[in-house]
Formats: sequence, structure tokens, C-alpha cells
Amino acid sequence: MVCLTKCRVYITLSHMNQTVPNPTTLACRRYLRQMAGMTVVYLIVLYVSVTQLRHIHTGTLHYLIALVPLVPVALLVPIFIGYYRNVDEFERRMQTESLAIAGGITAVLGATYGFLELAGLPNPSAWWTWTVFMVTWAIVRPIVGRHYSR
Repeated sequence: MVCLTKCRVYITLSHMNQTVPNPTTLACRRYLRQMAGMTVVYLIVLYVSVTQLRHIHTGTLHYLIALVPLVPVALLVPIFIGYYRNVDEFERRMQTESLAIAGGITAVLGATYGFLELAGLPNPSAWWTWTVFMVTWAIVRPIVGRHYSR
């Protein structure tokens, strides 16, 4: 009777694996589709905004137009949160660890450059902090994944 029960469970589980995709895989696909779509929206809004800024040089409207691309950028946050909530706990752990490492590296690089500014290096745009963080995260994430695959 025990063998029969185990066999039924195995057949049921193996059938479920064939018909029900991995939730983490589904979350990744949804994330990539949503991010790609929002990136296209961002690029269009950015192009229109930059084009308009060339014609409007002063006043409140100038600043409002400069901030319009922030809307699609802000909409990226719920996309990532949705991805984070829909993946399994192992993927969440790897993402969290990757973000923490990227944040630490960015902080050390930022402090390093801050001290070099005292020696006369120019003040870079704040965009560089975000860029360094995102590039560092993109580099660190596969390394963290490899660490756990051993």
C-alpha cells in the first residue's frame, strides 16, 4: 500500500511539473516583459522631454518637462517589487545579497571619490552614483549565483 501511495504521489507530482511552470521562471519572464516595455516608454518620454527642453529654456515649465521622464523611472520600482515578491525565497536571498554587496561597493567607491575631490578632482553628476550601483549589481548578481551553485 505504501508503494502504491508513493507511486501515485510521484505520478501526480511529475504530471504537475510538466504542466505547471516554475513560478520563478514565470516571474522572470513577466519581469523582463514589463521592464522592456517600460524601458521603451522611458526612452520615448526622454526623447520628447529632451526635445522640448531645447525649445523651452526658462520658467516652471522647463523644470516640469525635465522631470517628466521620472514617471516611467518611478514605475520601474513596482515592477521590481512584483518580481521580488513572485520569485522563490532562494532567488530573493540572492537578489538581496547582490543588492547589499553592490550598495557596499558603491558606498566605498563614492567615499573614495569624495576624498579624491578634496585633492582637486571634479564633482561628477549624481547620475554616476546610480550608474555605478546598477552596473555593480549587474556584475555581482551572477557571482552570487555562482557562489550558491557550488
